Amino acid sequence: MDRAARGLIESATQRARRLLGEDFAAQLEGEFDVLVNAGNLRSGGGHLSPAQRRLRERIVAAIEHKQAAGLAATDAIADYVRDAAFTTLNRFVALKMLEVRGLVQPCVSKGESSSGYAEFTMLATGLATLPNGYRIYLESVFDELSTEVKVLFDRRDPASALWPRRPALLQLLEILNDGELAGVWAEDETIGWVYQYFNGAEERQAMR
Repeated sequence: MDRAARGLIESATQRARRLLGEDFAAQLEGEFDVLVNAGNLRSGGGHLSPAQRRLRERIVAAIEHKQAAGLAATDAIADYVRDAAFTTLNRFVALKMLEVRGLVQPCVSKGESSSGYAEFTMLATGLATLPNGYRIYLESVFDELSTEVKVLFDRRDPASALWPRRPALLQLLEILNDGELAGVWAEDETIGWVYQYFNGAEERQAMR
């Protein structure tokens, strides 16, 4: 892969990381009462539904596990947000690569207009009218793929607890579906470059 293609992947990866990181941090604070900058894991408020409370318990347990390993509270929360963004981005990148190889039906390249989603909603009448219908569809794709690629698509992973809100999801799809990236999805090494470029230049230098 030439330098120009790698540069496009790096730019898209960093944009996606910032987008997902900001969205997930905002969700932790605004919905789950986890104060990111203060490192406060205060009890969830009364606004949480039973399902949200269970989700919050998974998130807090994952953060506390990081603290038990020696991270300060703020660092543990930041690390959890990073894990969630990393996992989400790699799943969508993998779907793009599987699509171009004909291993899954088109599901992300045209977002909610993808033919795979259209077929799914024909089988599940009324799904398209739900505000989270597209999410349900993609998660069903994850579950199917997890039988063969469990490490990446297993939704039991605590990093899977958060899902991009609709504006962030649409922006993520826009980043990945940019025409300039069209040629990279058929390259096997693309996901490796995404893995590497998820860390910024300064982070990579520090690792070295």
